Amino acid sequence: MPQSRLEDRVLTVPNVLTLLRLLAVPVVILFLLAETDFTDLAAGVLFVLAALTDLLDGVIARRTTPTRLGALFDPVADRLMLSSVAIVLAARDLLPIWAVGILVGRDLLALIGGLVFGSSIRVSPLGKAATAVLMSAVAFVILGEGNLERTGEVMFYAGFALSLAAALGYAGKVSRALRHGERR
Repeated sequence: MPQSRLEDRVLTVPNVLTLLRLLAVPVVILFLLAETDFTDLAAGVLFVLAALTDLLDGVIARRTTPTRLGALFDPVADRLMLSSVAIVLAARDLLPIWAVGILVGRDLLALIGGLVFGSSIRVSPLGKAATAVLMSAVAFVILGEGNLERTGEVMFYAGFALSLAAALGYAGKVSRALRHGERR
């Protein structure tokens, strides 16, 4: 979204939803670290609600005018929730550590790239699909047992592959932006 179309307002419904998602991160992490059936269920439900707020704040922001604050904090909230939960799940041997390490590295690069390149590098449909599949996969892994958990694992690898493909696309966009001097 072009920077000139972003508003300076702070208190908007999408921004409040993003703030709630950010505040949910440590709660989900604490629940997962407790490793009981009840806290896993609570973590899973809160994670799903946070993922739904991401979807909802995006819909609302597109129908109204997006804000600078939302453009900055929405991707941070998404990456922080997904990466931190994936790290805990990897520590619990529910997700492969090597894949989570690559995802966390990719997320850090994406956040840094967003700060450096701003709106000149837009989120691709493939990147959005990767995030949606990974969020769904993580929810299945947290909430599932047996076949549901295995479904989450398969979805995780599919989301991981989509994420790597999206990262290659972003690398191409960054390369073109650097060649054309589109950095902030």
